[in-house]
Amino acid sequence: MSFIFSMASLSCDVMKVSVLIPTYNSERYLEECLDSVLAQDFRDMEILISDNGSNDGTLEIIKKFAAYDNRIRWWQNAKNLGMVANHNILLHEAHGEYIKILHSDDTLISPVSIARMAAVLADNPAVSLVGSACELIDSQSHALANDRLNIFSAGVWDGQRIIKSCFEFQVAANYIGQPSLVMFRRSQALRGFLSDYDYLLDLAMWFHLLEQGKFAHLPDVLCGYRYHHVQMSRFNSNGKNEIEFLKLLEIYWPKSWVGGIATRRMMSSQIRFLKKNRAKFGPHIGRADTLLAEIKDRVNPIARVFFWLEHKTLRSFKKMRSAAVRRVIQRCKVNYVYVD
Repeated sequence: MSFIFSMASLSCDVMKVSVLIPTYNSERYLEECLDSVLAQDFRDMEILISDNGSNDGTLEIIKKFAAYDNRIRWWQNAKNLGMVANHNILLHEAHGEYIKILHSDDTLISPVSIARMAAVLADNPAVSLVGSACELIDSQSHALANDRLNIFSAGVWDGQRIIKSCFEFQVAANYIGQPSLVMFRRSQALRGFLSDYDYLLDLAMWFHLLEQGKFAHLPDVLCGYRYHHVQMSRFNSNGKNEIEFLKLLEIYWPKSWVGGIATRRMMSSQIRFLKKNRAKFGPHIGRADTLLAEIKDRVNPIARVFFWLEHKTLRSFKKMRSAAVRRVIQRCKVNYVYVD
């Protein structure tokens, strides 16, 4: 690992939570982000910042905050390594039992955000991933109307069935949310984020964690997710979506716990995706055709017509689609209570 310089402590004391903040030219929002972390009433944490070669005022802001709070460890990479590698460096350097990623343009809404999530993991060994509701904020930190699906109520959900449900209405719907919305166990994420994914960087990791345990949802708004035109994820999505969707589908379709309980709706959705986007797969078109043939063998033509009509109807009526998705997800809820 190559750094230009590092302010990282040599101590390897184990913390309960590692807050990981990847940065790159983040001067506009970084102070607000760090203020929200330092305002947390949870103290047993370290704050790691990995800068990916910023050339604006990001380093000056980091230095100012590091001088104020000795829980901050930071460094700058010798060159920009890309988003995935920067996330993995942070994971590698973390000492905490639990990992809380917070992107530099997002913010923690509540001073108990970290404490609430850490408590769920501490009280529930079977939970591998905990998420929360979020507030959409704009470039001026004003709350936006939240028009996304409110999928989860408070509780714990079967991880493998959540993965399956993410394929039912779309190819790979991220019902969990962005990295700033979740917390997970470091020991279960040591694989790191896969270099094959940019746009689906987070979802590929959530699926990896959900194969290992359950998902817990806190309905309280604990994070502010910033929606603005310069988001890194929006650049990464250009032209890569379909290929990354195909890769995820190839990984999870053959798994016995997916294939064995796969619904006809899920299979019909993937058939539509593979046929509609065939021209976008480029050199991967042969893989897509093979997968399409395998899935078509599992669904009779009458069922495919039925779910095609359902798809057309739900696409036209947003409230109906939201209700249908919630019904599917509700089947994933388990009879399991955590301490709130």
